[in-house]
Amino acid sequence: MSAIPKIDEAKLDSVSGTPPAIYHVTKLEKCKLDQAGPSGYRYVIEGGYAPITGFHIGSKDAVMVHASALAKEMNARRGVKGTRHIVIGKPKQA
Repeated sequence: MSAIPKIDEAKLDSVSGTPPAIYHVTKLEKCKLDQAGPSGYRYVIEGGYAPITGFHIGSKDAVMVHASALAKEMNARRGVKGTRHIVIGKPKQA
């Protein structure tokens, strides 16, 4: 059984034909990686099995654009077709 959930074709967006977005930025907070380091923003992307936390240096708007682009890319990768299950061993003869 695959860990990736199957995409129901009926739930595709009628305009673009893509699955609905599940990954989105949920948190953005100013922080430093260490005392002497540069300050930036920590972001959290949720929607999958576990939240994804990242850090990016820049203004709040620039980091939001960066994190949103990552979430958009992750949503685009969800809908990739053509994946196949790997069968190990000899196939059964009919």
